[in-house]
Amino acid sequence: MYTIDYLLKNSNLPGPRANLELLNKSSKETDDVLIQECLAMIKPDTANSPEEVVGMCGVLGYAEINKANPIAALDYLRPYASHKSWRIREAVAMAIQVLAKENIRMILRHIRSWVNDNGYEQRAVIAGFCEPVVLVDESHNQTILKIIREITENLDHNDRLNEPEIALRKALAYGWSVFIVASPTAGKKQFEALFDLTGKHIKWIIKQNLKKNRLLKLDPEWVEKCQSTLID
Repeated sequence: MYTIDYLLKNSNLPGPRANLELLNKSSKETDDVLIQECLAMIKPDTANSPEEVVGMCGVLGYAEINKANPIAALDYLRPYASHKSWRIREAVAMAIQVLAKENIRMILRHIRSWVNDNGYEQRAVIAGFCEPVVLVDESHNQTILKIIREITENLDHNDRLNEPEIALRKALAYGWSVFIVASPTAGKKQFEALFDLTGKHIKWIIKQNLKKNRLLKLDPEWVEKCQSTLID
């Protein structure tokens, strides 16, 4: 069993990269007591500190040991999706992936409440679902695609973005390409439909996705066609 001291000493922070291997291993070898100790380390100023990684271990560990009750786990972790630390927010996205792999149908129904208001929560949804390990069932992918499209349309404006919207835009800048690789036919169709939107942030999201190597490997001719359409 890991300890708080061990997690702190081996966090790799402060620094450019947190110890993600430790994060993944510890989240699978934990218990309620350690998780609560880890979560207690999350403070407003934990960014780029050993405590930040420990907090991530608490978030992800909570999802792992509560997979049998995914809705309750999702509700419990929801406030962390809006934390000032981007790593804590990322841990929530990872937790969504853990819970979705356990019962994606239930998670998809419940996650709808995250889609409307909070840009950070929307970002967690995009980062959580736009991963190959989640996008494995075409019927569920269709539901995920509707959610991605709805969230994307929230940025169809030309106003200055706030911090949550900036984080969301960054997730959408790669999320679409991940989804398209997983479900090419439906993904391409909905992605092309974004071309009818006029907001500058949507155009940026389109351009960023078209730069991704995963799309160039999937269908270089389609990427070239999309890029030429943008130019025209």
